[in-house]
Amino acid sequence: MDTTSVVVLTVVSIVTGKASLLVGLWLRLRWHTRHEQIRRQHLASVTASIGEDGQVEVLEDRSDGHRVRIKITRTSGGTTAA
Repeated sequence: MDTTSVVVLTVVSIVTGKASLLVGLWLRLRWHTRHEQIRRQHLASVTASIGEDGQVEVLEDRSDGHRVRIKITRTSGGTTAA
């Protein structure tokens, strides 16, 4: 192999490695963002289902070992000063 081939092969290897790393990070960020969107939609639907002066408690055990406990109590709103 001559010097030019070695240099080209080295540059291509470095660029391919960096590109693979960026694609992996992008896919991870995309998955995380979608997961958070679904989570937000779920919490919004739970919050919307609470009636006037109602209360709801959500207990959620996730497959990754995390446990979420949310207690939501709707109270009458206070007055605000203008």
